[in-house]
Formats: sequence, structure tokens, C-alpha cells
Amino acid sequence: MAHLLPTTTLHIVDILNDCKVHTGTDIAETLGISRTAVWKVIQRLKKYNIAIQSQHQGYQLNFPLFLLEKEKIENFLKDSRITLEVFESISSTNDYLRNKSPLKNLHFCLAEYQTKGRGRLGRSWISPFGRSIYCSFSYIFNKDMSEMSGLSLMIGIAVANALESLSPEIKPLLKWPNDIYVQHKKGGGILIDLIAEAHGNCKAIIGFGLNINMQDVTLEGIDQPWSSLEHTLHIKMDRNFVVARIIQYIVKSLDVFLDQGLAPFLSEWSRYDLLKDQKISINTQQSVISGTAKGIDDKGFLRLELPSKDIEKFSYGDTILLKH
Repeated sequence: MAHLLPTTTLHIVDILNDCKVHTGTDIAETLGISRTAVWKVIQRLKKYNIAIQSQHQGYQLNFPLFLLEKEKIENFLKDSRITLEVFESISSTNDYLRNKSPLKNLHFCLAEYQTKGRGRLGRSWISPFGRSIYCSFSYIFNKDMSEMSGLSLMIGIAVANALESLSPEIKPLLKWPNDIYVQHKKGGGILIDLIAEAHGNCKAIIGFGLNINMQDVTLEGIDQPWSSLEHTLHIKMDRNFVVARIIQYIVKSLDVFLDQGLAPFLSEWSRYDLLKDQKISINTQQSVISGTAKGIDDKGFLRLELPSKDIEKFSYGDTILLKH
């Protein structure tokens, strides 16, 4: 079930973001609400494992918490084509948009927390509250599903471009077909659900997750090294600005993709390609094949050089870097 992010929560967190002690009485008087209302918000944040010190003097955050604010993101975007919904909690941003129709194009859904966040191949996506970006949008393409093979690569490139624009210290890489790497560790991913529509159209639910302020977070059940923007820049970032910048780059890249397909993005992919000339294996669910990654073709298929020097192409699969 989806729960919208209450403005009261935003206001209370704004007050606590100076990381000083504030009494419940002072917060209540400032906002014109009851002390009980303040207490309920504090308890709800604690259930999400937000570190709030509660003592007889009052409440204190250990570090600033940059919650998502719809109006703030819209002010950064300044694009009337884009509509936004921001939730406190949701099962999955992709699932929400899949089950809500009809929607106009460029309808973005963001959440502070996902109870059933998911990645590719049925994997779960761990979604700590208020630390990262969980975002999806829906789009109806006037294309057949067979023409959509390069979509996840284009989205990955747009995200990488946006991250580079935020700071030259962020050196993103992309792992075919849908992983975003920061500091050579996984920092995010892309999930695309395609649904065939009438008249040859195709509806895409395009989701991306990105680790932002995660330096003080311990994730359990993760089977690979991971990183976040905070690990790279050593500061907590305003996620409103980060997600607005990413959305801007995605929308700009989407216009190019609609007009020209994947072709304009091929050289960009080569620049970000984590697997290029690396020994890898690819699991297609039917078999596991090893070889040397040789980039992508004009459809976005992975080119794998086999030990025989033959090139085999793959439209899908799970890739793993092999240790030398």
C-alpha cells in the first residue's frame, strides 16, 4: 500500500536538520501542532531506523536527513511535461506505476522507502528510508518491443552523464545491461518492465535506484561490494537536487532516443563500459558462457569474444567479472 509523505514529517525533519536538541514543545509551537503529533512523527522515523536521540531535553538528529520534497524537485526541474508523486512508503515504484493506468507520459514516482523493492531476475532491492533514490516513470513508445533493446543502456548513460555533471570526483561506470557503478562498486541499478500495447505500441515502466547518503548504513544480505555518492564525495547530498538532475538528463536523452534510437549513445557507452576487454561470464538462464567482453552492437547486444575468437551476441543475461 502506498503512503504519501506528510508535510508535517518534512517540517519536523527540517527543524531537526541542524542536529541540535529541540524539545517537543518547541517543535509543536513552531509548527502549530500538538506535542503528541510531534512524538508520533519521531516514532515513525525511528521505525525506519533513523538515528534520533530522544532525551528529556528533546530530540536530536545525528546527521542531516534530506527528505524528498515534491515542490523542491519541481522547482529544480522547471519542466511542465513532468508530473511527480512522492511517497513515504510503497511496495515498489515500478509495481505502483504498472498497476496504475492510464497515466500520461513522464509521470515519475519516487519513494523514501520500498517494502518490496526489486531488481532484475527477481532479486530484491534493499531500500533504506531517506538515504537513496528509488524512482520510476512510465512512458508509452510508438515502437514494437523488439525495438526497445537499447532502452536500459540509454537510461544508464543518462544517469552516468548526470552524475558526472554533479562532480568530477564521481566517475561512474556501467555494467551491461543495467548496473551503475561508483568507485568500481555497485552504486545503483536500472529495472525496465515492458508491456505490449495495442497498435504496435509498447509501454515501459522505467525504474532506477541509486545509493546516495549511505556512509553510516550497514546493509545485510548483500552479496557484492557496494558504494554510494557519500562514500565518494564524503558529504551528505540533497537528494532533491540529485534526482532532479538525473530526471533532466533522462528526459533530454529520451528525446534523442525517440528520434534516433541507440546510435547516438554508442560512443558514450564505450566510455562508461565497465566490462570492456574484461574476462567475464554471462548467465542466460539456459547456460553460462565465458569469454572477453567486446562492447555492444548497434542494438545494444553484448558482444562476447569466445576462446575460439568467434563473436557471440547476447540480448539479455547476467554478467560477472572473472578474476584473473
